[in-house]
Amino acid sequence: MVNKTIVEGLRPYALGEKLRTLRLRKSMGLVELGKHTGLSAAMLSKLERGKLFPTLPTLLRIALVFGVGLSISSPTSASVM
Repeated sequence: MVNKTIVEGLRPYALGEKLRTLRLRKSMGLVELGKHTGLSAAMLSKLERGKLFPTLPTLLRIALVFGVGLSISSPTSASVM
């Protein structure tokens, strides 16, 4: 179970929504993204639904697939994951 403080602190970044948007823009399924990142489709699904929050190395693996940066200076930053 994820700590409520962490959940509330990360919610404004909408990492799951951004991940799903990037994946769908590339017309990529969860299994295909998993092959590119080495992560399971189940884990990626949990990340997209906000049931799990990525570690920095996991976030980097995903960002590299999509060619995006990891700028997290602002929750509204367009370059966040």
